[in-house]
Amino acid sequence: MKTRSIFLSSESDSSLPIVDFCQENDLLLVRKSFISFGKIPFEIPADWDVVFFSSPRSYDFFISEGFKPEDGQQIACIGLETKKHIENSGYEVSFFGENAGNPKEVAIEFRAWLGDRTAVFPQSTKSNKTIESELPETQRIPLLVYDTIPDPVPFLNTFSVYIFTSPSNYKSFVSLNTIPEDAKVIAWGHSTAETMMDDDAPVHFILDTSTYSELLTILRKFIG
Repeated sequence: MKTRSIFLSSESDSSLPIVDFCQENDLLLVRKSFISFGKIPFEIPADWDVVFFSSPRSYDFFISEGFKPEDGQQIACIGLETKKHIENSGYEVSFFGENAGNPKEVAIEFRAWLGDRTAVFPQSTKSNKTIESELPETQRIPLLVYDTIPDPVPFLNTFSVYIFTSPSNYKSFVSLNTIPEDAKVIAWGHSTAETMMDDDAPVHFILDTSTYSELLTILRKFIG
């Protein structure tokens, strides 16, 4: 099947390189998130050493309460895309996962880096808790900061390539839509891929670093 159209389950500004790629190659691109988000009231806890962000969104909701790191507190995150987002707002990231698409690997690396310190995990109601699950309970502080809400819509058109950026986006999409048998399907990391494979859905590529540069490398192979 020749690549003529792409669906991406994200409307974030960080996906703009995909917009440019599709314009340059005369490909139809539809960016549509199938989930929405709502803030959950919370208070930033005391007595922690590191805050770990699993996504740019977890960071945005956390800092909405006026977060400013105290002396000795550090920031960690899942991968490069989240690191860029945090650093663009003026904060330094002390740890980030090299392969954000494999959170189990990042969890092991983070545990070794953290040592005996305590980490707080701002998260969604739909968090897989992969990173914190590697730590003893005495070293982890889970903190709900936002709700992930399914927001499905039916699509009449189909696409050559489907890119699902989270398990929640995939679940919401397939609640009202199907994926054509001849389409190529890309999962944004292993957590998304595992959710899809649990449904016996096709997964042709899994992003290891979960970056848009990695995604572009894959898409270029489709039109090469």
